[in-house]
Amino acid sequence: MVKPSPLSQPASPGRAYGGLGPADRSAARRERLVEAGIALFGQHGLRATTVRGVCTEAGLTDRYFYESFDGLEALLAACYERLLGRLRQALQRAAAAQADQGVQARFAAGYGAWFDFIADPLAARIMLAEVLGVSPAMDARYEAGMGGFADALAAPLAEAGAGGVRGALIARALVGAVVQVAKMWAASGYRESRADVVYSCVLVAVGTVRALRREQAAG
Repeated sequence: MVKPSPLSQPASPGRAYGGLGPADRSAARRERLVEAGIALFGQHGLRATTVRGVCTEAGLTDRYFYESFDGLEALLAACYERLLGRLRQALQRAAAAQADQGVQARFAAGYGAWFDFIADPLAARIMLAEVLGVSPAMDARYEAGMGGFADALAAPLAEAGAGGVRGALIARALVGAVVQVAKMWAASGYRESRADVVYSCVLVAVGTVRALRREQAAG
């Protein structure tokens, strides 16, 4: 549990406290609430998490929760966006490291980064389960995130001759495959090796690209 700090104590509006101004104090409290939300949503789920529990985990009094969020769904959305941002950064680093390599190495790097991220049970539960079916707004947020991952597959698919709507559909199919493997892996308690889960997805993606290339060559 995050220990209480001066940030949890009231301070006069507009005055610096502990070297921080009001806006910085508010941002720091929000950060602690998001990290507490990731811990509790990831361990217990949305339905078993309470505002009081989040505040206790963050080391803050209840009144500070509503300074940043109007409810637990809003906090869950912030937690999802935080994790999504971390995942994007990991995928970008993997892509940059393999930018000059062949398609198989690029897919292996990207899927490796994905499964390294999902190997954290807290992140896996939030990203793959807790955000689903909460509300239309949360579903739309999830859909946008998955769409962003599909967009990242556009380049190798276009190179293989699948652009436009067709490429978008194939990209979504590949994203769906890797999400299902991730769900199975997490649900099993990570029984299968990382190498096996990465390989299974690389095999599907590379096989898809090779099939498109053969089709393109045949005219």
